[in-house]
Parts: sequence; structure tokens; C-alpha cells
Amino acid sequence: MTERKGRPRAVMFVLAHAVVLQVITFAMRPTLSYAVLDVGGSQALLGVVVAAFAVPALLLALPAGHVIDRIGERAALLTGAAALIVAALIASFGGSSVGVLLLATMFLGMGHLLSVIGEQAMVANTTSRGQFDSKFGYFTFASALGQTIGPLLLALPGGTVETPPVGLIFMVCGALSVVLLGISFFVRSSERSATGKRARMLPAAAALLRIPGLVRALLAGSIVLASVDLFLAYLPALGHERGIAAVVISALLVVRSMFSMFSRLFLGRMVKLLGRRRLMVWTIAASAVVLSAFALPLPVAMLMVLAAVFGFAIGTCQPITMSWIAELATPGTRGLAMSLRLASNRLGQTVLPSLLGTLSAATGAAGVFVATGIMLFGGAWSGAAVGEAEREEEDDVPASK
Repeated sequence: MTERKGRPRAVMFVLAHAVVLQVITFAMRPTLSYAVLDVGGSQALLGVVVAAFAVPALLLALPAGHVIDRIGERAALLTGAAALIVAALIASFGGSSVGVLLLATMFLGMGHLLSVIGEQAMVANTTSRGQFDSKFGYFTFASALGQTIGPLLLALPGGTVETPPVGLIFMVCGALSVVLLGISFFVRSSERSATGKRARMLPAAAALLRIPGLVRALLAGSIVLASVDLFLAYLPALGHERGIAAVVISALLVVRSMFSMFSRLFLGRMVKLLGRRRLMVWTIAASAVVLSAFALPLPVAMLMVLAAVFGFAIGTCQPITMSWIAELATPGTRGLAMSLRLASNRLGQTVLPSLLGTLSAATGAAGVFVATGIMLFGGAWSGAAVGEAEREEEDDVPASK
């Protein structure tokens, strides 16, 4: 089957959708944590808040991807935006109870899930073969831009020294969710294939998992994302142990984010120059080396360089796994393929930080960075499956004139 060329207008709407979605998510998630603490919740409850966000992805990812393959991406984007509006309303008008805030977090997780799978499926289904790397590079750049803007809402006026203006942030996120709903109305679903309309979810998922190297690619993607979460969580702890000022830690985090965005602008060119397999394996391996180096007693200037290199390398890995999975999945199953990826990422982001976090009591933050680096070397091994699967696929395709 010949794939259609990408529709620039559709992709632009999806990129705008991705920016707004991540602004909402990365503003509401920390604000919900502040709100839980503000109403008397303990710090231990913050782990429950994280789980409340992740549970919808673990439970609903596969059904959501399957439905998208059957009825189209637009319905998922509309439903996701509606769920985000509900989350903002619940948090704004019922935020005096921890239970209500957890409910708002679950709606936030549900809206994020439906929206992200819809976006990724839309990019995959409107991109011609051979352009997945560059298109997913632009898509993840847009997402990273939103993730950078979102936390800035915490600086809105009206809060205290310890707490941001919780109610105002929830209202702004509600308004942005309405904007997101409006953008979703302008997105036209890609054409549904006969395969997607008649496929059953579990057999289709099993068929995807039998694709050579897919499980290892999912593992590599989950390890990469977990390493970013661990970096965000334990860099402040490292700074506290070594007496590094909070403003310096903030600058390190910003440098990491900015260089991740920068790398994605040139992803298509880098893949053409180096090849997908080589680029993926070596960037994950470089991330492992650089992250382990944070355990060394280095000056701040050197830590800035390491943060930049880590950001550039780790920012290259995520869109490669997206583009590779989209390219291997057959038309009509790409929504399900993206939902498999999202579910495995959420599982990795829940399990791996919990396991490695136990090291911090015995070894401090430095030990966590070394362990995460070792984990990333395992991700580099998993990433080698990209090239293996591509060679097997090429061997199965008869030569054409």
C-alpha cells in the first residue's frame, strides 16, 4: 500500500495542540502537588498523586489506541480536551479535599493520555515513509517547548513565598483546555484503513509485539524517559548534598531542557548522516556516560557542560523510538502501537525510579546517577534492535524494479 504524503496543515494543528497540552500538564501537575500539601496532605501522599496520574495510562492506553485506529484521532483529541476541562473545574471548585484533588489528577492523566496518543497517531498516519524521524523530531520539539513554558505559570502573581497562586493557575489551565478543545475541532482525522476498522485489540497488540525488536525498542524508550525523571528528581538532592545553590540547579535543568529541544530540530538530518541504529545506540550510551559523571566532584562550569551534553543526547533518543515504531507498524494499527509505547513508558517511569530510588538512602544522589547510567547502557543494548529489525524487514521485501 502506498502511504500518503503528510498534510502540512494537519501537522501544524497537531504541533500547536502538543504545545498547549504540555503547558497545561506541566503547570497542573506541580500545582496539584502544592494544592495537596496546602490542604494538609503529607509528602507521602505526593507519591499517590503521581500514581493517580499514571494509572489511566496503564489501564486505558491499549483500549484508547485501538479505538483511535477504528474511529480516528479527532475523537480522542476532543475527548482528551474535555477531560482536561473537567480536571481544571474539579481542582478549581473542589480543591479543598485531598480526595477531590486526586480525582482531578486522574482526569488530568486521562486527558493527557487520550491527547498524546491522538497526536502521535496523527503524526504517524499523515507522514510519508522515510520522513518519520524529522516529523517526530518536530513533534517532540513542540512537546518540549510546552513542557518548558508550563512551569512558568507557577510564577504568576498572587501566591506566597512557599506556594504559587493555586486557584489562579487552575483557572488559567481551564482556559487553555478550552483553547485545546478549539484546536481539536480543526484537526481532521486521517483516513481509516480497513485493517484498523476490523482488527481486534488483543490479537493486533500481540502481532505488534511479534515485530522483530519491538519489545526491546519499547524497553529502550521507557529507560530513556525514566532517566530523565530521575535526573529531575535527584539533581536537587545532589545540589543539597554538595551545597550547590538552588539557582544553579535551576539553570542546569533549563540547560538540559533547552538542548533537548535543540537536538530535535536536526533529528532528520542526523539520522540521514549517521543512520538510525548508530545514532540511537550512541546517544543513549553517551547519556549513560555523562549521567554517571554527575557523581564526580566536578565544578559547576563542568556540570553545565554535562547537562548540555546529556540534554542533547537524551533528547535525540525519544523521537527515534517513536518514528521507528510508527514506521514498522502497519497502517490501521499505529494508534495501538503508540499506546503500547505510552503504556510501557508509564510502567518504566513508575517502576524504575522506585527501584533505583532505594539506593539514595545508602549511596546518596551520586549512587542514583551511577545506577541510572548503568541502566542507560542497558537501554543502548536494547536500542541496537532498531537496526536489526530494519535489516530483517529489508530482507523480507522483494526487490522492485
